[in-house]
Amino acid sequence: MLMPILRQLLVSKTLVWLLVLCLCDAVFTDIGLHLAFIEELNPLIRTIYDWHVVGYYVVKLILPVSLMFLYPHIRKKGWVQPCLSLTVLIYGAVNVYHFIWLTYGLHYLATN
Repeated sequence: MLMPILRQLLVSKTLVWLLVLCLCDAVFTDIGLHLAFIEELNPLIRTIYDWHVVGYYVVKLILPVSLMFLYPHIRKKGWVQPCLSLTVLIYGAVNVYHFIWLTYGLHYLATN
């Protein structure tokens, strides 16, 4: 029963990358908020984070997981793959940015 669902979710490597990048974005943001390196600018996400960290992760991951369920039904549309690729590229850049400020922030903490 679980295997067909997993096969459906893992049908696209690009979607798997999107899920991984979304999770990394959530983790980097969580670390940055916890260590007070950054502030969450999205008021809805900030409210959810302040309410419960697990709720924050659920909200951050619900869209890529939902897209994984929808993908088999929309993948043949011409706009889906370019938009998905662009989204992965943007999330990749966001994660590089997060990694850079996290590295600088941790270095600052270690030296002061």
